[in-house]
Amino acid sequence: MTEQILELAASALNISKEEALANHKELPEIQAYYFWNASRGGRSMIINDAGEKLIAASAVRFEDHVKTFLSGRRN
Repeated sequence: MTEQILELAASALNISKEEALANHKELPEIQAYYFWNASRGGRSMIINDAGEKLIAASAVRFEDHVKTFLSGRRN
C-alpha cells in the first residue's frame, strides 16, 4: 500500500492515517484495499492502486460493495 492510498482513504473516510491502517484489509484478488470507519454510521471504501475508489454507507454489506466495485462503479 502506498502512502498516497493511505492518505486518500483517511481523507475520504474522515479518519486518521493510524485508524486507516488499523481498519483495512488487502483485497489481492482485485488488486485493491478495503478501508472502513469503525464509528457508528461510518462509511467504507475500496480503492485500487490506480486511485479509483468506491465509497459506501455502513449499511452496504462488504460482499455487495466488492461486487459493485468489480462491476466498474466508482465515485
